[in-house]
Amino acid sequence: MGWILFALLIGVPLIEIYLFVELGGLIGTWPTIGLVVLTAVAGSAMLRAQGRRVLARAQEKIRRGEPPVADLLDGIGLLLAGALLLTPGFLTDGVGFALLLPAARRWLASRLWAFMQARGSVHVGGFASGFDRHDDTVIDGEFETVEPDPETGDDPDGNAPRIGRR
Repeated sequence: MGWILFALLIGVPLIEIYLFVELGGLIGTWPTIGLVVLTAVAGSAMLRAQGRRVLARAQEKIRRGEPPVADLLDGIGLLLAGALLLTPGFLTDGVGFALLLPAARRWLASRLWAFMQARGSVHVGGFASGFDRHDDTVIDGEFETVEPDPETGDDPDGNAPRIGRR
């Protein structure tokens, strides 16, 4: 995993520089810069619209009591798309625009979900670890409401006063 990250940190900027030089040579410096700015602005507008839709779907599922797992993974894809679209470069813009396509985000989400399951971060058939565990253990007990003494703030057993009272 470390080598992949290293290759990305070195390879992506080198590819971006190459693309800037080549495209700048074909269309000129200012049109190249304008194109980078235009892709960032257009991508941000598209991202905002899709992000609102994903958020609305997730909120609706939460209201119905359903886990919004797919929408959360979709949101992760949109977050990644936004980061790539705001990073200057044509390679990153291409990948960012690809992630604005729902099919690409579903593919990425399926890979992320499979990775999380393989690492044991989630359980098959459930959502985030800890939320899908069902335990039939019942602990039976009794309780009694104890009111503090109104004058001293002490409880009837003589324990410490309530917080904020002296």
